[in-house]
Amino acid sequence: MTANTVRIGIIGTGIGAEHIRAFQQAPGAVVTAICSAQRERAEAVARQFSIPRATTDYRDLLDREVDAVVITTPPALHRRMALDAIAAGKHVFCEKPLAATLADAVVMRDAAEAAGIVHMINHQTRFGATYRETRRLIDAGYLGTPTLADARVNLNPADYLRGSMWSTSKAGWFVDRAQGGGILAGSAGPHLFDLLRWYWGEVEAVTCTAAVTVPTITLADGSEASGITAPDGFIAVLRFVNGAMATVRGVPIPYHRGGFSFEFNGTAGALLVTHSDLRGATNTDAAPQELPVPDAPQDRVGIAMRFIGAVQEGESAPAPNFRDGVAVQAILDALDAAMAAQTWVTVTPRP
Repeated sequence: MTANTVRIGIIGTGIGAEHIRAFQQAPGAVVTAICSAQRERAEAVARQFSIPRATTDYRDLLDREVDAVVITTPPALHRRMALDAIAAGKHVFCEKPLAATLADAVVMRDAAEAAGIVHMINHQTRFGATYRETRRLIDAGYLGTPTLADARVNLNPADYLRGSMWSTSKAGWFVDRAQGGGILAGSAGPHLFDLLRWYWGEVEAVTCTAAVTVPTITLADGSEASGITAPDGFIAVLRFVNGAMATVRGVPIPYHRGGFSFEFNGTAGALLVTHSDLRGATNTDAAPQELPVPDAPQDRVGIAMRFIGAVQEGESAPAPNFRDGVAVQAILDALDAAMAAQTWVTVTPRP
């Protein structure tokens, strides 16, 4: 290790394993510690990735051997862990959603900004090659004036709880709407809403309807998650401050290969985007055609590199940061209220 090496402690061994892989590929980063509430899991992951320290208490990571922590635990735990890390002077990279409630997200943002530490949220889709090129084209005026967008995620609800790196304890919170779980609030939704904000600006108001289409899921170990309250299917409508609108759909599929797709329309053109494909058409074209996309690192590696670079350079709030996390949390809270009241709800506060 050199004086410019950033030592990383990772809290959580579910999606945390993906963060280990990403940070181990980021120049200047070294993962020095891993934490899981299950000791055998912490030790197994430490052996798998050659991490020198394993613990069951995240506070063990808040010592002088760690410069930054990556929080990948359930959303309801983010506030306490982030505040403890910030108080210890650690930089913080947090999984999305930023917290289980808007109030908790605001507290985390304010604490991070007051302390001057580097803070980022894992909206890694911004770093995917097609999504970055879409942003460049929109900024260059390819669409003209934005009019209507459609964002969609196809996802098999059972697959999300059966992955080989997921702890069976994930079902304890991910199926619970109150704990920030589910496809709308806990997994795909935050990515969709963050990209829409990134492209078209702040959201003014929302309405939404949602449903639980798969109420019981058999997990990888044969046990069952039942009484599911977190929606797996949803249709939301967003109205932006700039006057544009978007539909956002979560489609629970019975097959096993889904993903994100976007269509952005404006007065001058349209862009159709997936993780691996970008097509576009101007108002002089008969149909969308494939557009070139510059090479970029894999999205998780790209955002890890951005975080490490910010720590090394002393840049406290590289985007996407906790302010972006609060903005998305405000959308999620407004959607929750809109589902309950079946009406339009204003999104507040804006960052």
